[in-house]
Amino acid sequence: MYENIHVSDIDSIVKEVRFPGWQTTNADEREVQKALRKTLLKYKLHKEEELFNKAYMYIREYY
Repeated sequence: MYENIHVSDIDSIVKEVRFPGWQTTNADEREVQKALRKTLLKYKLHKEEELFNKAYMYIREYY
């Protein structure tokens, strides 16, 4: 369903905006969320809430 999205795109934007402990403040979480939305917009997937939520939860856990 989401074949066009490239994990490398998400990986690169997350690496730009995150730092150790970013999950501990609302402002830093919002920065990561904005970067993720921007990447999803590139593929016209920015309105796919389920995809956004799954991707964000993955990012939160593994980055």
